[in-house]
Amino acid sequence: MFHFRHRSTFFLLIVAFIVVVAGLFFAYKSFPRQTTLPANANLSVIGAELDQSKDYVDLHQLESNGLSFVYLRATQGKSYFDEDYNLYRDQIQGTRMAFGTVIYFSDQSTVASQWNFFQKKVGANSGSLPILLKPAQGVRKNSRFYRQMGQMATRFLTTNKMVMVLVPKKYQMYFPSETRFLNDEQHVPNKNLYAFWQYTNHGHVKNTKNMEDNVTMYAYNGTMGQYKQLYGELTQ
Repeated sequence: MFHFRHRSTFFLLIVAFIVVVAGLFFAYKSFPRQTTLPANANLSVIGAELDQSKDYVDLHQLESNGLSFVYLRATQGKSYFDEDYNLYRDQIQGTRMAFGTVIYFSDQSTVASQWNFFQKKVGANSGSLPILLKPAQGVRKNSRFYRQMGQMATRFLTTNKMVMVLVPKKYQMYFPSETRFLNDEQHVPNKNLYAFWQYTNHGHVKNTKNMEDNVTMYAYNGTMGQYKQLYGELTQ
């Protein structure tokens, strides 16, 4: 069995090994990973959700790295408003990206109170994408809840706004016929049933500070031509 002549030599080799491993780990963590894309490569019109839970995100970096749209979190219930909503809404005007507005719909407040709060905080400038209604965390997803979401959707539709809901299509009887639907399952959704796909909550956008992990990402579930006709230009 081989023995080192000097214990110090063995110690220095161990230290060098640790330094090399630490350097490789740091390089791996620092290396710009590729943007998380949908499983189906044909779905190339992608976007992300932004809210105040992350530090500031440079919208020009998102645009230059292939995102065509963003959804901005706005309100939840009758009292929560995301502090970064107006910041991003103003700054997106300097990009080619489209934007939409997210409402986290609560079962703790009436439809009227949530509607009035949204109108007070956001108003008519909610973007060119469909207003997105999502169930707030912890709500009871039953027929009463879906019926109230449908009532909220109806209010927006009567003001000529497009509306999309994060609800399985099997509950469509609670919503107006013009309502679009968002799918958040792992497989690519049926294009005839779902307008958009929330394909991950753990995404990453390359070369974009504060978008390294846990990014909610969307894909348009249609063709590029359909997207351009409905919502605007692509950034790719």
